[in-house]
Amino acid sequence: MTVLVTGPTGFLGRRVVHKLVEHNYEVRCLVRSPGRERIFDQVAVDVYYGDVSNAEALASACQGIDQIVHLVGVIREGRNTTYDSVNRVGTENVVAAAQAAGNLSQFVHISAVGAVNDPELPYLKSKWQAEQSVINSGLPYTIIRPSLIFGQGDEFMNSLASLVRLFPMVPVISGGRNRLQPVWVDDLAQCIALSLSRHDLRGHTLELGGPDQLSYNQIVDIISRAMGKRRMKVHVPLWVMRMNVVLLQLVMSRPPINSEMLKMLRVRNVAELGMVEQTFGFRPGPMEGNIDFVNNVSFRDALKINMGNMPSHIRDH
Repeated sequence: MTVLVTGPTGFLGRRVVHKLVEHNYEVRCLVRSPGRERIFDQVAVDVYYGDVSNAEALASACQGIDQIVHLVGVIREGRNTTYDSVNRVGTENVVAAAQAAGNLSQFVHISAVGAVNDPELPYLKSKWQAEQSVINSGLPYTIIRPSLIFGQGDEFMNSLASLVRLFPMVPVISGGRNRLQPVWVDDLAQCIALSLSRHDLRGHTLELGGPDQLSYNQIVDIISRAMGKRRMKVHVPLWVMRMNVVLLQLVMSRPPINSEMLKMLRVRNVAELGMVEQTFGFRPGPMEGNIDFVNNVSFRDALKINMGNMPSHIRDH
């Protein structure tokens, strides 16, 4: 079986590629930036160049494949990368290429918990629209909606670790009671690899999270303990944070948090407990005890992160 992976060099993608190889799939990677495929020097993969906006590249990459794992998506908009152009239109382009190629036995699409048709939440709306293009495609599909994904190289945990490293008091938005269900990136990659051979999951949308539903306050505490720090939490009213974020967006090209991320704090971001065990037969790892990587954030790294620049030695692991 040959599997095309879009977004193979990203935080989740590189783990998915390795899991697929472990499961004896032939893996074809659609790589946007030539040279990035060097991270797979020790892995036998077939590399095609292009991105989800390039119909010709997609058509070429889809020739002769059996299955697709579509991972490409953005949670931050850039000059040439919007939620609509990447999350919605990019998925529509991949679907169209898969339809044209024919004979596809499975299309696994990675979405997000909370995907919803709400124009006030453009990121989550774009993820919902992408799901609809997959559902209405006529292709055999499984949609996976993960909660917060954590692991070495992730932006969320390392950004919080930078605050713990720098400050004796960690700012927490509002009451910090909003709940998340962190899922370890390697466990999610395993679920994705296993889903390719699961005929019973076709036509289903799965919401997956880790073994614990944690508040933002609890996540800060877990990171502080992992770093051997005692940190107080300062709860900042949402309206104050909104003003600060607007100012940050004016002076920084990539602020640690943006307005869209603030909006999503009011959105449910948990799955049903036990779904990984029930569906895939293994217990996912908890966040606590599996985040030693946060200790790699030095004082200098923390300064860079809070200036909107995630160091490559942290991001690319």
